[in-house]
Amino acid sequence: MLITAPGHPPASAGRTLIRDLADEPFVDFRAGTGLETAVRRLADHCGLERAITCDVTQIRLLIDLVRAGIGGATVPRRIGEEAGLPCISVRQPDPGRTVVLVGRSPAPRNPAAGALLEQLADGRAGAGDAVRGAGPSAAGRPGGPRPPAG
Repeated sequence: MLITAPGHPPASAGRTLIRDLADEPFVDFRAGTGLETAVRRLADHCGLERAITCDVTQIRLLIDLVRAGIGGATVPRRIGEEAGLPCISVRQPDPGRTVVLVGRSPAPRNPAAGALLEQLADGRAGAGDAVRGAGPSAAGRPGGPRPPAG
């Protein structure tokens, strides 16, 4: 979610497109932190070059700077709602991602692992997502001892 100062124009719309944020100033976490990395990757994926007016290390300071109108910030919905700031849904293309599951055999022996694999296969959302059995992995060192198969 994008949070902004109350009264900021996108706040009244309740949602916006990521391309419409090109001229907006942003407050963000210091480079290299988890949320900053995720937001930067999403912006890069969507072609958004953000103008960062201030970077912070604490969520409370980020919220105070947004409330003061220094810039908007992309945060999880819960943070914006708890801060009492306008939460704006940002629509953008979904970033692509690859999830790789590696095991010693095509089908897991552990029932919990099997249920997870089935859930992932049944719950895949987008076109191009795939859950494929990778077959046996190269566990251990080459030429070293390997755990029993199966």
